Amino acid sequence: MKNRTVLGILMLAVGAGAPLLAQTNGDDLARLTQRVVQLEQQVQELSRIVEPLKAQLAVESRRKSLRERFDNKMAQDRAKYTPEQLNEAETLYQVANQKWGTAEASESLESMVKKYPGINRTGCAMLYIAQKSQGDARFNYLQDCIGKFNDCFYGDGVQVGAYARFLLAQDYKSRGDSKKADQLLAELKTSYPDAVDHSGRLLVDSIKADPK
Repeated sequence: MKNRTVLGILMLAVGAGAPLLAQTNGDDLARLTQRVVQLEQQVQELSRIVEPLKAQLAVESRRKSLRERFDNKMAQDRAKYTPEQLNEAETLYQVANQKWGTAEASESLESMVKKYPGINRTGCAMLYIAQKSQGDARFNYLQDCIGKFNDCFYGDGVQVGAYARFLLAQDYKSRGDSKKADQLLAELKTSYPDAVDHSGRLLVDSIKADPK
């Protein structure tokens, strides 16, 4: 009889403590949930800080790589041509640049291409002239940029052949030839994913942003 009484008292005590235990576990869960929310907020805040830094590092790394390619092209020119020849090529380029649209500019460019077809600056000149031209002349210049001066580089990292493909694709689109335009843009994405325009923006990003 005595044992039954003790057992009953113990059962009552456990029953009375059950709500307190449940409350304790509930408080722990609430604190844990709050902590998880805080950690998620901290992770999001770190991402907002880190992601722009990662993007900037990627830009700097790409700019450095493209600049190295430009420097390599210039070094190759110095190995093939004398300082006097390089100065002459630069003078011819500046004439075409400053007097574009005149007979003198055309003669200067033709002379540059004929005398220095392998120089990096000649490719840059061809692309520059292409951008200032219209109609079939622009179309032909851009094709020459791709076929003859593909691996020439500006100091800002623009690759002549890659950018010429981007511009030529736009010309094809304006002419209603979407098939050839898409072929050029697909080639850009595959073979020149790091190619940039003169502002440093990736050409593939410009393609994605094009609503057409």
